[in-house]
Amino acid sequence: MTEESSDEKAERIALAEAKAAAVSLLLERGLYSHLDTREKLGEDVVFQLRHAEANGFDTFCVKCRRETTFRIRAQAVLGRTIGGQYASQIKPPPIFATFATCQRCFHVYSYIFIETNDRLTKIGQLPSMGDLSQGELRAFSQSLSEIDRSELSKALGLFSHDSAIGAFVYLRRVFERMIFRTYERMPEPKPAADDFRILRMHERIDVLKNELPRKVVDNSRLFTILSLGIHELSEEQCASMFTVVKLVLFQMLEEEDHRRQRAAQEKKVDAEFNRILVEHNPKVTDKNRKTATITVTDTRTPK
Repeated sequence: MTEESSDEKAERIALAEAKAAAVSLLLERGLYSHLDTREKLGEDVVFQLRHAEANGFDTFCVKCRRETTFRIRAQAVLGRTIGGQYASQIKPPPIFATFATCQRCFHVYSYIFIETNDRLTKIGQLPSMGDLSQGELRAFSQSLSEIDRSELSKALGLFSHDSAIGAFVYLRRVFERMIFRTYERMPEPKPAADDFRILRMHERIDVLKNELPRKVVDNSRLFTILSLGIHELSEEQCASMFTVVKLVLFQMLEEEDHRRQRAAQEKKVDAEFNRILVEHNPKVTDKNRKTATITVTDTRTPK
């Protein structure tokens, strides 16, 4: 096997970065987001999108309502020209379209770009960023409270309109509510509510570590990142982190719901088992029904 040269390695890395930036522009950045085509990365992204070299990506399909693979194709958008003596002086705008097709249901996502003044700008897309975000939320929103669903929707909507800092505010509110829900479910003994409220977030998580989803304990610094974004980071910095931060929070909420469902199922099974104990043990009374046990006697005739 031939060893990869330093130039080949640099070219491979640059290609991977261009593909990642192209997919990010398609899926994560709102209308009128742009790239500087004077830079090598911007130039490579234009090539990726114009010639469908980005190949494909995995994302949520608004029709399938599930994560699936999309394949990319590109197409030039022909401009209209003016006849006569000025025809040769007028050039159509360098507009092109990129289409991504779901490999499950063949639903098509469409994106329109224009390359002018040393920049590539996304000027149109269907479904919109808001539709894509809301579709992703609908995948598990049935388990969310009304206020969590509403504020996650607002966060996704703000991000789709290039307001990542505003989106961070709503993500942090959802995170905080998850912490207080867990405190309310925590069995006694536990700190008084007023004492719990004055604790710093990492201290609250430490108090609740045996009750919280493991994802929250392992990624407790999510709250720090959200707060940093609200108070110190720029819109661009928050936007670059939003997708990952959102996914971490979604995973936390999903794990919380799984724990809640498991607890409800265990309670249901325990109730059914107690009913069986009562039915098959006549001595059980209402007072000791919960602690009733069965003594099984082997009545088989010895061989």
